[in-house]
Amino acid sequence: MPSPPEEETQPKPDTGPGQTSERDTNQPPPSPPQSQPPPPQTYPPVMGYPGYHQAPPYPNYPNAPYQQYPYAQAPPASYYGSSYPAQQNPVYQRPATSGFVRGIFTGLIVIVVLLCISTTITWLILRPQIPLFSVNNFSVSNFNVTGPVFSAQWTANLTIENQNTKLKGYFDRIQGLIYHQNAVGEDDFLATAFFPPVFVETKKSVGIGETLTAGDKEQPKVPSWVGEEMKKERETGTVTFNLRMAVWVTFKTDGWAARERGLKVFCGKLKVGFEGNSGNGAVLLPKPLPCVVYV
Repeated sequence: MPSPPEEETQPKPDTGPGQTSERDTNQPPPSPPQSQPPPPQTYPPVMGYPGYHQAPPYPNYPNAPYQQYPYAQAPPASYYGSSYPAQQNPVYQRPATSGFVRGIFTGLIVIVVLLCISTTITWLILRPQIPLFSVNNFSVSNFNVTGPVFSAQWTANLTIENQNTKLKGYFDRIQGLIYHQNAVGEDDFLATAFFPPVFVETKKSVGIGETLTAGDKEQPKVPSWVGEEMKKERETGTVTFNLRMAVWVTFKTDGWAARERGLKVFCGKLKVGFEGNSGNGAVLLPKPLPCVVYV
C-alpha cells in the first residue's frame, strides 16, 4: 500500500518574524459598520400658542413620533369652564313655596275624597227618595178667548207624598205655571203663582192647592198664536192644559240636613171639558193623576 507523501506527513518549519504565514494572510473579513439611527426630526413651533414645546420620543421606541404638548404645565382652572373650586359649585335647590303648594293641593284632594266617602255612606244609610206629586182636581173658570184680552182662572189641587223613612221634607218654594198643550217655549205660559210652603213628615202625604189667574197686570201677555190655538180648540168643547211646577225642597233628619235641591214637576194632558158655552170647566179624574218628577 503506498505511503502518503512526505510533504504532508512532515511538519512545516517555523517562520521567522519577518515572514508571514499562510494562516496570517487568510484572516476573516471585518464586520460591516453598524447603521446609526437617523437624527431626530425637529418641527417648528406652531404660531399663536405661546410656550409650545416638543417632548422627546418614547425612550423604547426610537422611531416613534414626537409628542406635542401645548403647554409646559397644566392649563389654569378657568380653562375647564368653571372658576369655582369643586366643593363650592352651586347646587340647585327647590324653592320652599313648591312644597307648600303641594301640601295645600294634597290637603284639598284628601278633603274631597272624605266628602265623597261621607256622602256615599250617608246615602247608603238614609236612602233618600224623590217625593211623589199627583193631581187630585183641576178646574177652569171665567175662560174667555173672544175678548180683546185673554182671561181665565185655574184651580189646581195636588198631593205631595214623602216616601222616605228617615228624612223629612221641607218644601220651601213651589211655583206653578199653566201652559197650553201646544206651547213650545218656557216663556209661553198663560199664568203663574206660588203655592204655600209645606212640611211633610216621613211616609206621609200633604195636599196643596192654589189659584192661578190670567189677564192680570202682573201676568205676562199671552202670545196671539196661543190664543188662536185655544179658540179653535174651545169650539170642540174641550181644551187641554199642562201644569208645570218648579219645587225647592230640603230633606232633614235628626243631626243631619241635606242641601236644598231643585225639582221639576210636569203634570200633562189635563183635558178640561166645558159646560156648554160657559167659561167654566173641569177635568174629570176618576183617580189622582200622577205627575212626572225630574231631578
